[in-house]
Amino acid sequence: MDSIVGFWGEPTATNWCERNYDVTHYIAEFFNTISSLCMVSAGIFGIYKHSKGFEPRFSICFASIIVVGIGSILFHGTLLFSLQLFDEVPMMFCVLMLCYSVFENQKEKKFGNWLPIGLTLWGLFITTVMVLSGSDHQDRMMQLIEFYVFQGTFVIMAACVYIHTLLIVFDTNVEKGVRKLWFLGSVVFLIGYIGWHIDLHFCSGMHQLPFDVPNPQLHAWWHLTASYGSYLICVLVTYNGSKVLGKNPCLQWILNVLPYIELPEPSILNEKSSLYGTKNSEKGLPYGTINNAGHDNEKVGEFEKHVNSTH
Repeated sequence: MDSIVGFWGEPTATNWCERNYDVTHYIAEFFNTISSLCMVSAGIFGIYKHSKGFEPRFSICFASIIVVGIGSILFHGTLLFSLQLFDEVPMMFCVLMLCYSVFENQKEKKFGNWLPIGLTLWGLFITTVMVLSGSDHQDRMMQLIEFYVFQGTFVIMAACVYIHTLLIVFDTNVEKGVRKLWFLGSVVFLIGYIGWHIDLHFCSGMHQLPFDVPNPQLHAWWHLTASYGSYLICVLVTYNGSKVLGKNPCLQWILNVLPYIELPEPSILNEKSSLYGTKNSEKGLPYGTINNAGHDNEKVGEFEKHVNSTH
C-alpha cells in the first residue's frame, strides 16, 4: 500500500493493500503475515492424517503447503524481494507436485521418469526467469515481468490439476462425499481468488469504504481460503490415487467441514508386510504365518506323545 520504512527497511517486493507497519514496527504486513499460519496448519494436519499407508508423494503435497506458508510469512513480514521468491517458488513447485500426482495416477507409471524430470526442469527454468527478471526490483517493468511470469505459470499448472479433478468427481462410481469436497473447495477458492483481485486492483477503494469501515484485508482472507482449498485439493488427489492403487480409501469428515482420508487396516498391514516380509519369509512362509506354523507344530508334538503313550 505505502512505503513506510520499518524494521526491515524500504520494501522491495510486491506491495499489497495492507498498510505497511501499521500494527507493529517489526512486521511489514501484519494481517497478511499472521493469516499465512493457516497454510502451515493445513499442511501439518494433512501430513498427520495421511502419513500411514499412503504413498510418500501425497505427504510431499501436504508438506509443500507448509513451505508455502513459511515463505508467505517471510515475504509479507518483510516485503523484501529475495523473500518474495520464498513465497512464489514453493507455490509453483507445490502445483507441479500436484500435476505429477494427477498425471501419474496408475499402478504402473505411464510416463516413466520423463514426467518428473520434465516438471522439475520446467520449474527450475521458470524460477531462473523470475530471479533474473526480478533482480532489478527498482525497475517497475522488470518487476511486472517477474510477477506475471509466475502468475501465468501457476494458473496454467493449477488449471491442469483442476481439469483432472473434474474427471475424478464426474466419475459415476465416485462417492457423493467426494463431489461435496470438490464443490466446497471450488467455491471457497473462487471466493478467495475474487477477493485477491479486488485487493490488488481496487486497493484505494478498500481504504475509502462508507461509514468508516476499515480495510477488510482481502489478501489475508485469500490466505485462509487458499489454505482450505489447497488442503481439499490435496485430499481429493490423495483419495483418487489411493483408490487407483486399490487401497479402498474412505472419506471422513470432522464437523462436516474438514475432510480426511482413512484407509482400512489391511492397507496399513500391507505396508508393514513390505517392511518385515523378508525376515518372516526366510523359510518360504509368507508374512504372518510363522506363529501359526509354530502352533501347528505344537499340536503335532502332542499327538505323537499321545500315540506313544498308548503303546
